[in-house]
Amino acid sequence: MLNSSTDSFLHYESTVYLLHNCIAGYIDSQFIFNLAESSSTGCSEDADLAFLVDTSRSLGLQAYQKELHFVERVLEGYQIGPNKTKVAVITFSAGSRLEFDFNRYDTKEAVLRAIRGLSYTDGMCTTIYRALKQARQEVFVAHAGDRPGFKNLVIILTDGETNPGRYDLYSLPMAKTLTRKEANKLKFHGVEVFGIGVGHRVDHAEMVGISSGAKNYYRVDDIDSLEKSRLFRILLNNLCTRCSNKPADIFFIVDKSSSLGSVANFDKELSFIARFVEGFTIGQGSEDVRIGVISFSTDARLEFGLAAHGDKRSLQDALLNIEYSLGNTYTHKAFEILLDQGFSVSPRPSTVPRIGIIMTDGQSTNPYKLEDVLMLVKLRGIEIFSIGFGSVDVTELNMMATVPDHTRVFVVDDIHTLDTVRDELYLEICNLIG
Repeated sequence: MLNSSTDSFLHYESTVYLLHNCIAGYIDSQFIFNLAESSSTGCSEDADLAFLVDTSRSLGLQAYQKELHFVERVLEGYQIGPNKTKVAVITFSAGSRLEFDFNRYDTKEAVLRAIRGLSYTDGMCTTIYRALKQARQEVFVAHAGDRPGFKNLVIILTDGETNPGRYDLYSLPMAKTLTRKEANKLKFHGVEVFGIGVGHRVDHAEMVGISSGAKNYYRVDDIDSLEKSRLFRILLNNLCTRCSNKPADIFFIVDKSSSLGSVANFDKELSFIARFVEGFTIGQGSEDVRIGVISFSTDARLEFGLAAHGDKRSLQDALLNIEYSLGNTYTHKAFEILLDQGFSVSPRPSTVPRIGIIMTDGQSTNPYKLEDVLMLVKLRGIEIFSIGFGSVDVTELNMMATVPDHTRVFVVDDIHTLDTVRDELYLEICNLIG
């Protein structure tokens, strides 16, 4: 059992966080993907992992089976065994039921077989508070197989909100208060909680409260979106904290041309960076991630280099001081700075990944020069990710990226939905870092 509460992945109180009303915006813009499936990533960190699975009538049998399939896909990334990750499952609707605890199964095959065999109860209620209490009292305890020194994790999946129905003699406000209290007790117990809300009936505010912060809550439109999305990979990545103690040098190349339309829109790019770096250990040590920023419009500018900031807070403060300027989109000038001044100053061993992330809302003013300079960038082994929004040229995004596919190229409708790709980008960067 863990004795300390888990750290918040996105919690910080800098001006950039408050400026953009991060928590509310994060809830509204949770990634609702409909991307092609790809293989899951492996998890290098063992844990005691419990799933709390909704089996209420509002789901229906078919959707319940898809819930279980999602659980299976998350577990594909884990090594399961007595000295590896252990798994427990609680189902809930009218009441809650401990399907199996950490002692029950010692192999992945046995765990997956048990999950496939879970029955659908078709209950009329959603007693989330009972499942949370049962997890604390009957799962994350020594006699149920909980181990000292291992990370304690819960993933709760639901398509609704707390509803005692006629099962418990609580009013709806009382039941919701009980859910909140039981969630807090579980988190105080040292358990990190991840929530997944499926469909339009979910009380998202309640689910954020159950989860260990807004960064641990995910929502999808419907059960089919849950299956089609790569949310299971993003969730697995966040569960595993794969980027811990993995060095990299990363430059953000930020568009500040006139087509952005306003300082507020430019600030959204900077806010994206500020929140993105929360997942990394920022510093100048041999195992740290270093961040630099280059901006561009008619001219390009090195805002700060890789050696400029030795901690996360000073980096985030520096982002606030980057000024917006009007102008055209001379993207190639930014990549010229990347070549001449980016990774050549304070270089690290060649084994440390060198990464460029270009963010733009349009087409380069001089695409021919851009193509020429990018050939040199790639010849130097610099990995390029491209993010486009608005009236962006997708062909050019593909040309800029090291690999022209969904692992290196991200496209969103507009600047307001930029945050929807942040965790997916984080996942791919972590995979690259190794």
